[in-house]
Amino acid sequence: MNNHPQSLMLRAYASGDIDEATALIVATHLESCAECRAQVKAFEQEFAQAAFDTDACLASLNTDDEQNTLCWQDMFDEIVDQPVAAQSAPVKSHFDIDVNGQTFSLPPALQSIRPYIGKWRNFGGKVMSAKIDLGGEHSPMNLLYIAPGVTIPRHTHQGIESTLILHGGFSDEDGHYHQGDMMVRDASIEHSPKTSELEDCLCLTVLTERMVFTQGIARVFNWLGNRVFP
Repeated sequence: MNNHPQSLMLRAYASGDIDEATALIVATHLESCAECRAQVKAFEQEFAQAAFDTDACLASLNTDDEQNTLCWQDMFDEIVDQPVAAQSAPVKSHFDIDVNGQTFSLPPALQSIRPYIGKWRNFGGKVMSAKIDLGGEHSPMNLLYIAPGVTIPRHTHQGIESTLILHGGFSDEDGHYHQGDMMVRDASIEHSPKTSELEDCLCLTVLTERMVFTQGIARVFNWLGNRVFP
Protein backbone atom coordinates (compact mmCIF):
# COMPACT_ATOMS: atom_id res chain seq x y z
CA MET A 1 0.00 0.00 0.00
CA ASN A 2 1.76 3.12 -1.26
CA ASN A 3 -0.96 5.76 -1.50
CA HIS A 4 -2.57 7.40 1.52
CA PRO A 5 -4.71 10.41 2.46
CA GLN A 6 -2.71 13.58 3.01
CA SER A 7 -1.90 14.59 6.58
CA LEU A 8 -4.31 17.53 6.34
CA MET A 9 -7.17 15.15 5.55
CA LEU A 10 -6.21 12.81 8.40
CA ARG A 11 -6.01 15.78 10.75
CA ALA A 12 -9.50 16.91 9.69
CA TYR A 13 -10.77 13.37 10.23
CA ALA A 14 -9.29 13.25 13.75
CA SER A 15 -10.86 16.59 14.65
CA GLY A 16 -14.24 15.74 13.13
CA ASP A 17 -13.94 18.70 10.75
CA ILE A 18 -14.76 16.68 7.64
CA ASP A 19 -17.90 15.81 5.69
CA GLU A 20 -19.56 12.43 6.24
CA ALA A 21 -18.72 10.96 2.83
CA THR A 22 -15.02 11.82 3.05
CA ALA A 23 -14.90 10.62 6.66
CA LEU A 24 -16.31 7.27 5.54
CA ILE A 25 -13.76 6.76 2.79
CA VAL A 26 -10.93 7.70 5.19
CA ALA A 27 -12.29 5.33 7.87
CA THR A 28 -12.35 2.51 5.34
CA HIS A 29 -8.72 3.17 4.42
CA LEU A 30 -7.77 3.24 8.12
CA GLU A 31 -9.08 -0.30 8.60
CA SER A 32 -6.21 -1.65 6.52
CA CYS A 33 -3.51 0.98 7.12
CA ALA A 34 -1.61 0.98 10.42
CA GLU A 35 0.54 3.91 9.26
CA CYS A 36 -2.45 6.23 8.87
CA ARG A 37 -4.07 4.94 12.08
CA ALA A 38 -0.90 5.98 13.91
CA GLN A 39 -1.11 9.48 12.43
CA VAL A 40 -4.76 9.80 13.43
CA LYS A 41 -3.89 8.64 16.95
CA ALA A 42 -1.20 11.33 17.19
CA PHE A 43 -3.63 14.02 16.02
CA GLU A 44 -6.26 12.84 18.51
CA GLN A 45 -3.70 13.07 21.31
CA GLU A 46 -2.80 16.58 20.18
CA PHE A 47 -6.45 17.66 20.21
CA ALA A 48 -7.02 16.00 23.58
CA GLN A 49 -4.04 17.84 25.08
CA ALA A 50 -5.30 21.14 23.66
CA ALA A 51 -8.71 20.52 25.20
CA PHE A 52 -7.14 19.90 28.60
CA ASP A 53 -5.07 23.05 28.25
CA THR A 54 -7.92 25.44 27.53
CA ASP A 55 -8.72 28.17 30.02
CA ALA A 56 -12.20 26.77 30.45
CA CYS A 57 -10.84 23.40 31.47
CA LEU A 58 -8.27 24.84 33.84
CA ALA A 59 -10.86 27.13 35.42
CA SER A 60 -12.83 24.07 36.50
CA LEU A 61 -9.91 22.86 38.59
CA ASN A 62 -8.72 24.08 41.94
CA THR A 63 -5.34 25.29 40.76
CA ASP A 64 -4.20 25.76 44.32
CA ASP A 65 -4.58 22.05 44.91
CA GLU A 66 -1.43 20.49 43.48
CA GLN A 67 -2.62 16.96 44.12
CA ASN A 68 -5.87 17.57 42.24
CA THR A 69 -3.97 18.86 39.22
CA LEU A 70 -1.66 15.85 39.25
CA CYS A 71 -4.63 13.49 39.32
CA TRP A 72 -6.10 15.14 36.23
CA GLN A 73 -2.73 14.90 34.47
CA ASP A 74 -2.41 11.21 35.38
CA MET A 75 -5.89 10.56 33.98
CA PHE A 76 -5.02 12.36 30.73
CA ASP A 77 -1.76 10.43 30.37
CA GLU A 78 -3.59 7.15 30.86
CA ILE A 79 -6.16 8.04 28.18
CA VAL A 80 -3.66 9.01 25.47
CA ASP A 81 -0.94 6.48 26.27
CA GLN A 82 -2.69 3.60 24.52
CA PRO A 83 -1.22 1.30 21.86
CA VAL A 84 -2.03 2.05 18.24
CA ALA A 85 -4.01 -1.18 17.98
CA ALA A 86 -6.56 0.29 20.33
CA GLN A 87 -7.43 2.79 17.60
CA SER A 88 -8.65 0.06 15.26
CA ALA A 89 -12.31 0.11 14.30
CA PRO A 90 -14.63 -2.26 16.18
CA VAL A 91 -14.82 -5.69 14.59
CA LYS A 92 -17.82 -5.93 12.26
CA SER A 93 -18.69 -8.39 9.55
CA HIS A 94 -17.93 -7.92 5.89
CA PHE A 95 -20.83 -7.92 3.47
CA ASP A 96 -21.14 -8.87 -0.17
CA ILE A 97 -22.34 -7.03 -3.26
CA ASP A 98 -22.92 -8.44 -6.74
CA VAL A 99 -21.83 -6.62 -9.89
CA ASN A 100 -20.96 -7.78 -13.40
CA GLY A 101 -21.70 -11.40 -12.48
CA GLN A 102 -19.21 -11.34 -9.60
CA THR A 103 -19.51 -11.15 -5.83
CA PHE A 104 -17.27 -8.74 -3.91
CA SER A 105 -16.79 -8.54 -0.16
CA LEU A 106 -16.85 -4.98 1.18
CA PRO A 107 -14.95 -4.02 4.35
CA PRO A 108 -16.70 -3.62 7.73
CA ALA A 109 -16.34 0.19 7.75
CA LEU A 110 -18.84 0.34 4.90
CA GLN A 111 -21.51 -1.63 6.76
CA SER A 112 -23.39 1.59 7.54
CA ILE A 113 -23.89 2.47 3.86
CA ARG A 114 -25.32 -0.90 2.86
CA PRO A 115 -28.99 0.26 2.84
CA TYR A 116 -28.10 3.34 0.76
CA ILE A 117 -26.42 1.65 -2.21
CA GLY A 118 -28.52 2.36 -5.29
CA LYS A 119 -29.01 0.38 -8.48
CA TRP A 120 -26.03 -0.27 -10.70
CA ARG A 121 -25.87 1.80 -13.88
CA ASN A 122 -24.15 0.12 -16.81
CA PHE A 123 -21.98 2.12 -19.23
CA GLY A 124 -21.40 -0.12 -22.24
CA GLY A 125 -20.87 -3.25 -20.15
CA LYS A 126 -17.39 -2.05 -19.19
CA VAL A 127 -17.97 0.52 -16.44
CA MET A 128 -20.68 0.30 -13.79
CA SER A 129 -21.61 2.75 -11.06
CA ALA A 130 -23.89 2.62 -8.02
CA LYS A 131 -24.72 5.83 -6.17
CA ILE A 132 -24.56 5.80 -2.38
CA ASP A 133 -27.25 8.22 -1.22
CA LEU A 134 -26.33 9.50 2.24
CA GLY A 135 -28.92 12.27 2.00
CA GLY A 136 -28.47 15.93 2.90
CA GLU A 137 -25.66 18.04 1.47
CA HIS A 138 -22.96 15.39 1.48
CA SER A 139 -20.42 15.07 -1.33
CA PRO A 140 -21.57 12.51 -3.94
CA MET A 141 -20.32 8.99 -3.18
CA ASN A 142 -20.30 6.06 -5.60
CA LEU A 143 -19.14 2.51 -5.99
CA LEU A 144 -17.40 2.25 -9.34
CA TYR A 145 -16.60 -1.01 -11.14
CA ILE A 146 -14.21 -1.06 -14.12
CA ALA A 147 -13.90 -4.27 -16.16
CA PRO A 148 -10.50 -5.55 -17.36
CA GLY A 149 -8.94 -3.76 -20.32
CA VAL A 150 -10.85 -0.50 -19.96
CA THR A 151 -9.54 3.06 -20.29
CA ILE A 152 -11.56 5.87 -18.68
CA PRO A 153 -11.56 8.98 -20.91
CA ARG A 154 -9.03 11.62 -19.95
CA HIS A 155 -10.49 14.05 -17.41
CA THR A 156 -9.80 16.49 -14.61
CA HIS A 157 -11.95 17.59 -11.68
CA GLN A 158 -13.74 20.77 -10.73
CA GLY A 159 -13.32 19.86 -7.07
CA ILE A 160 -11.71 17.01 -5.14
CA GLU A 161 -11.91 13.36 -6.18
CA SER A 162 -11.07 10.80 -3.48
CA THR A 163 -10.74 7.19 -4.64
CA LEU A 164 -10.22 4.08 -2.50
CA ILE A 165 -9.53 0.75 -4.21
CA LEU A 166 -11.62 -2.05 -2.69
CA HIS A 167 -10.63 -4.78 -5.15
CA GLY A 168 -8.13 -5.16 -7.97
CA GLY A 169 -6.35 -2.09 -9.26
CA PHE A 170 -5.81 0.41 -12.06
CA SER A 171 -3.08 2.60 -13.52
CA ASP A 172 -2.80 6.18 -14.70
CA GLU A 173 0.01 8.50 -15.75
CA ASP A 174 1.39 8.57 -12.20
CA GLY A 175 1.57 4.85 -11.47
CA HIS A 176 -0.32 1.69 -10.54
CA TYR A 177 -2.70 1.49 -7.59
CA HIS A 178 -3.68 -1.57 -5.58
CA GLN A 179 -6.32 -2.66 -3.09
CA GLY A 180 -6.25 -0.37 -0.02
CA ASP A 181 -4.61 2.55 -1.84
CA MET A 182 -6.38 5.90 -1.50
CA MET A 183 -5.78 8.68 -4.00
CA VAL A 184 -6.89 12.32 -3.81
CA ARG A 185 -6.98 14.36 -7.02
CA ASP A 186 -7.89 18.00 -7.67
CA ALA A 187 -8.20 20.36 -10.63
CA SER A 188 -4.41 20.42 -11.06
CA ILE A 189 -4.44 16.75 -12.11
CA GLU A 190 -5.53 15.47 -15.51
CA HIS A 191 -5.44 11.71 -15.98
CA SER A 192 -6.87 8.68 -17.79
CA PRO A 193 -7.24 5.67 -15.45
CA LYS A 194 -7.12 2.22 -17.06
CA THR A 195 -7.28 -1.41 -16.03
CA SER A 196 -5.03 -4.11 -17.45
CA GLU A 197 -6.37 -6.97 -19.57
CA LEU A 198 -5.99 -9.28 -16.57
CA GLU A 199 -7.36 -7.14 -13.75
CA ASP A 200 -10.65 -5.43 -12.97
CA CYS A 201 -11.21 -2.82 -10.27
CA LEU A 202 -13.86 -1.93 -7.70
CA CYS A 203 -13.50 1.53 -6.14
CA LEU A 204 -15.24 3.78 -3.66
CA THR A 205 -15.24 7.37 -4.90
CA VAL A 206 -16.17 10.74 -3.40
CA LEU A 207 -16.48 13.77 -5.69
CA THR A 208 -16.98 17.25 -4.29
CA GLU A 209 -17.73 18.42 -7.86
CA ARG A 210 -18.23 16.51 -11.09
CA MET A 211 -15.37 15.38 -13.30
CA VAL A 212 -14.62 17.25 -16.54
CA PHE A 213 -13.64 15.28 -19.65
CA THR A 214 -10.91 16.96 -21.66
CA GLN A 215 -10.37 14.94 -24.85
CA GLY A 216 -12.33 13.64 -27.81
CA ILE A 217 -15.98 12.70 -27.97
CA ALA A 218 -16.06 12.06 -24.21
CA ARG A 219 -16.35 15.82 -23.76
CA VAL A 220 -20.03 15.52 -24.65
CA PHE A 221 -20.48 14.01 -21.17
CA ASN A 222 -19.69 17.44 -19.73
CA TRP A 223 -22.98 18.70 -21.15
CA LEU A 224 -24.88 15.86 -19.47
CA GLY A 225 -23.35 16.45 -16.05
CA ASN A 226 -23.95 13.91 -13.29
CA ARG A 227 -26.50 11.94 -15.31
CA VAL A 228 -23.80 9.93 -17.05
CA PHE A 229 -20.56 9.47 -15.13
CA PRO A 230 -20.47 9.89 -11.34
